[in-house]
Amino acid sequence: MARLASFKIGNTVFKAAINKIDRDKIYGFVDEFTYDMNGDECTLGAVLNDGSTFVLSGATAMKKVDEQLREVDKSEIKTVKIDGSEAVLQPSIFDIETVLEETELDALLDLQVELSYQLSFENDSDKATAISILKTEKAFFFSYNYRADYEAADAYLLSNGKEIFALSGKIVKFEYLDNKTIIPIDEFEEETASDEELDFSML
Repeated sequence: MARLASFKIGNTVFKAAINKIDRDKIYGFVDEFTYDMNGDECTLGAVLNDGSTFVLSGATAMKKVDEQLREVDKSEIKTVKIDGSEAVLQPSIFDIETVLEETELDALLDLQVELSYQLSFENDSDKATAISILKTEKAFFFSYNYRADYEAADAYLLSNGKEIFALSGKIVKFEYLDNKTIIPIDEFEEETASDEELDFSML
């Protein structure tokens, strides 16, 4: 059984594994292979900036260096926010008890979904308890980190009455502009009959 996450709704606590729904298993996938003129499979490589040095895939690596171009160990790197303040490491969902906040289903419309999950339970009684709470037409918000990280994803838990699913991503905050366009009011002048008599000889 995979690692279990602990969820709390009110006074009810249940534990479940979070299983990623693999799109490849649903829609399938395609593997592409490239062969040379002799029928041998090609290996991906890259040409360096000098235009002559060729390196194979896996032969390069990312390194972090300081102003003197000396390699910096990861343990010396500190994560900070945009304002320069130190970022706080947020724990994994498997290391804490996650409190679910009840919201309306319409809240899902603001979520830019990146990953989908299905929950699995060690016993049927825990699953039945969770479904009895989640089967209402509500969504339950929580912050999601599979591993400890400095920024958590936004996530919602919901149920179709038979299974429980989790959607994670980022909540998109829409900014609306005020309609300040002033509709012009046309002023119509009342037409008045001319005092002059019509001269039919001019027609």
